[in-house]
Amino acid sequence: MDEKLIKTLKKLDLTSYEAKAYITLNSLTSGTAVEISKESGIPRSKIYDILKKLEARNFIEISDGKPLTFT
Repeated sequence: MDEKLIKTLKKLDLTSYEAKAYITLNSLTSGTAVEISKESGIPRSKIYDILKKLEARNFIEISDGKPLTFT
C-alpha cells in the first residue's frame, strides 16, 4: 500500500486503519466489510467500526442490505 498516500490521509486526521480502508475501498469502488478487510489487511474485528467512522465523516457511504455494501 502506498505509504505516501497513507501519510497524506493521516494529515486529514484519519488513523492508519481508516486510511488503509479508504484506499482499499477506492480501489474496489464498492465492497463488503469482509472484502475490504481481506484486501487492506485490517482485522475483521475492527473493520466495521472503522467503516462506520469513515461514514460519519462523509468519506464513504453505507448501503443497506445483507451484507452491507460500502462505497
